[in-house]
Amino acid sequence: MALSLKDRQDKILQILRFLQEDGDFDQAKSMFQTAFDEVSVKEITEAERALIASGLPPQEIQNLCTVHAEVFRGAIGEKEELPAFEKPGHPVHTLKQENLVLTSLVNDALLPDLDKFLAGKKEKLAAIRQELADLSQIHKHYTRKEISMFPLMTKYGITAPPQVMWGVDDDIRRWIKEAKDEAGKENPDPDLLAQKIKQAAKEVTEMIFKEEAIMIPLLADVASPLDWQAVKEDEGQVGYCLINPPVNWKPAAKEIADFKQNPETIAKWNAQVDLFAQNLGGNEKENYDRQVAVAEGEKANGEKDNQLSSLFVDFAEGRLRVDQLRAMFSVMPFDIAFVDDTDTIRFFGGNCGFYPHSKNDLGMNLFSIHMPKSVSKVKQIVDDLRTGKKDKHEFWFEIRGRFVYIQYIAVRSEGKYLGVLEVLQDATYVRSLKGSKKDL
Repeated sequence: MALSLKDRQDKILQILRFLQEDGDFDQAKSMFQTAFDEVSVKEITEAERALIASGLPPQEIQNLCTVHAEVFRGAIGEKEELPAFEKPGHPVHTLKQENLVLTSLVNDALLPDLDKFLAGKKEKLAAIRQELADLSQIHKHYTRKEISMFPLMTKYGITAPPQVMWGVDDDIRRWIKEAKDEAGKENPDPDLLAQKIKQAAKEVTEMIFKEEAIMIPLLADVASPLDWQAVKEDEGQVGYCLINPPVNWKPAAKEIADFKQNPETIAKWNAQVDLFAQNLGGNEKENYDRQVAVAEGEKANGEKDNQLSSLFVDFAEGRLRVDQLRAMFSVMPFDIAFVDDTDTIRFFGGNCGFYPHSKNDLGMNLFSIHMPKSVSKVKQIVDDLRTGKKDKHEFWFEIRGRFVYIQYIAVRSEGKYLGVLEVLQDATYVRSLKGSKKDL
């Protein structure tokens, strides 16, 4: 007798719990094959969500993520791809082009050269070093996904996959770096090098499967053409992984006009948003509803924008036209962001560009765009500023050869907390200055 939808979901959850508690992969695979011919992406995602809701930390789900993917590999029901995704320049087309190159780099170059090196052909070490350097470009692929696609998923209530995948992305970055470090030694340990390369290669390949079989089908259910246009506009901040910049793309007017979201799909995901917001201490659903209302209002009144440019904003010392204010923010030699008193991201500005960000973040809950392992630290910073325990938090560190200085400043008006201003400066050049310069 065919299982009901609820019975199917319960069975998937039972298998995932078995993996969590017992870890016997072969038995879990057998359990799955006995119960199912195929499953949908949503069924797996909702089972993972149920594990998180029951108290299992996202980091633990992350540890099981690759095992989940392997158990269900080959049995995830195929979904017909949207025609727009096949157009060159569309963010999904670009992501898949990069995945093709990454797959070839791993399977046709890196792993075969590793086998030759282990067989005694020491001259292959130079090729391995170059291939690992190329593979490290995957950082751009993951960063674009994290700053643009993850917020888009969270915006529509698809919260579990981004929490899990972001942590795995960071693990993959670390495994590639460890492999590069070992290969960079004058006499690398062959066994250790093989272990690290094979681990990195396996996880890169698994993540490609997760992106294309899980992430993209989920986004296809909810993201509008205008959502994808925002993702496209974010790409230039980060760049591309092992491919030339793709052709320009934007949705046709007919695509935008014809697009209709499935209310049942949106409601299904948003039913879980409140739980997610409670876990993070935010108000995601309220912020999303407000964001939609604001967007609709802006669309209806877009023609007023040019009129606003000639208006003045009064300050304690002087006044500026709106167009002047916008231009000033765009050339400031640092990055700023403002998060209001409801923990909603309201504004990005500045011209430092050190950490890329996405327009899809605007209107989102601050805590929803951070990795689960960093949420507690972000909450502590905000709580300290909100309660007045501190007026400013500051941090400085070196990363990617640059010296970064970040301040988180409480914004208040007559003692009332209005939000947090983040100011980020790439201080590398300033730190290098010596002596004095007083002449042109």
